[in-house]
Amino acid sequence: MIQKKLYILLFICTIGSIGFISLLFAFTNKGPERDMSFKRGFLYDAPKKIHELDLEYNGYQIAGAAEGQIYLSNPKSPLYLTVVDTALQSKREVHITMDQDSLPLRSPQLRVIPPYFFLMDGTIPYILRGKTRDWKAHSILNNPLYFSTAQPMDSVTIAIRTTSSKTNEFALGTIRLSDTAKMILSHKLLQKQVDGLFDVDGTLQYSQQRQELIYTYRYRNQYIMADDSLQLQHLGKTIDTISQAQIQVGTIASKNQQKLAKPPLMVNKYSTVSENYLFVNSQLLGKTESIELWKKSSVIDVYDLVKNRYEFSFYVADIEKHKLKTFYVLHDKFIGLVGNHIITYQLDNRFKVAQTIANLPTDRLIKHQNKKTIIYKSQTQKNNTRLPVKHTAVRVKTENL
Repeated sequence: MIQKKLYILLFICTIGSIGFISLLFAFTNKGPERDMSFKRGFLYDAPKKIHELDLEYNGYQIAGAAEGQIYLSNPKSPLYLTVVDTALQSKREVHITMDQDSLPLRSPQLRVIPPYFFLMDGTIPYILRGKTRDWKAHSILNNPLYFSTAQPMDSVTIAIRTTSSKTNEFALGTIRLSDTAKMILSHKLLQKQVDGLFDVDGTLQYSQQRQELIYTYRYRNQYIMADDSLQLQHLGKTIDTISQAQIQVGTIASKNQQKLAKPPLMVNKYSTVSENYLFVNSQLLGKTESIELWKKSSVIDVYDLVKNRYEFSFYVADIEKHKLKTFYVLHDKFIGLVGNHIITYQLDNRFKVAQTIANLPTDRLIKHQNKKTIIYKSQTQKNNTRLPVKHTAVRVKTENL
């Protein structure tokens, strides 16, 4: 009886502690953080919403977009894909089949970069690859290589973020998918400020056009640009001044696990890259911005990766009090998920530059490397031959063809 009472008392104390911490976090959230050190530039002719569609579900993620099609994945049903046209007029369902009877699905990530798609889970781990012409996925990872997030670089190389067994901290790297899959890590790209885990959290993207990894820190005003060999090319800065991650890390002694001791100051919630531009959803209010407008919209800051400078910002309006969750940019179309809705915004003509070159036939895949143009015939390639995705051709001038 005494032991039972002790269990009940322990349970009540645990629930009470969780409730107290939750209330503490709630009361410490004082609304938008204003940074008086910078001022955003908004275009007079700002990007405007042109299409909107109610998907009647808020669990979608954007797996990719190409050739007028938007691919939406559902982590709860990763073998089913919803395909919507960029005018948001038509919608169809795609069923992905596998070369295996079953597969555990713990933290699936689906990426569609025609003519390929990848179904990945770094916690199991596995990587499946297939062609969008038939949506049949085949296992191509033979070694147990773990990762937390991944972005395909080409048909046989994956950019990843993982926990290094050497440092027990996050590191960026690549997985080369061949007969014996190999992981290569860089311990220099991510710069530790607090713990090497929470403080270096961020968004990993890969630019097919620039052939560079772009990693945007979530809690500081920096983004990393690295080449395919994981060599740092440029360390860029976002327009705010939060250079030091403002986080506090605690430890759960019973589980020997680290946790955030209080809500951190988030700087960059999410980012994506398109052609030579980086789009960042900032969480910091600028010097002269309206709090009322901020409360009913999300701000996107745009950076030129060639000139290494901030360009402009624009707002994406909330829908039914829901904020922008994630987004993707396809040439001059900004695609976002807001609550149950998918929306598209029209960007200006500077984002149309490479669109015509990107629409080359699928049998002429072009790789731009070391200032040389190599043309591959896709019909003759073997399964483990490195092929760039179709729109890699954006960096190549038309006179080279």
